[in-house]
Amino acid sequence: MQAFQLEQTNFSPDISSILMNYPSWHKSLIEAIKKPLFETGYCPFVIEIFDQYGLLAGRINKFGCYECARNSNQESQFIAWMFDGELAIFYLDEKILLNRMPMHEELTQ
Repeated sequence: MQAFQLEQTNFSPDISSILMNYPSWHKSLIEAIKKPLFETGYCPFVIEIFDQYGLLAGRINKFGCYECARNSNQESQFIAWMFDGELAIFYLDEKILLNRMPMHEELTQ
């Protein structure tokens, strides 16, 4: 079942203009919108977090975490969470554009 996973499919001009600067991420976002939510209870083996500059941090289940150093002037325009190589969460500023995580019933009541 395809559940609602995107706040909106027609991006505002501001969001669209930022996404156009990163065509590979824009394409990944459009492709991920079409995918179903992850199954309830899904636990990714590898979690990686990216922005427009590249990898920010990651975790390999039970093997540890890693992160990349950044200059303080390198502000993230967007954040993309990858679970086992699949785009799972994508937000730009404070606007969530994609969230493939299932909502728990107790959180939605």
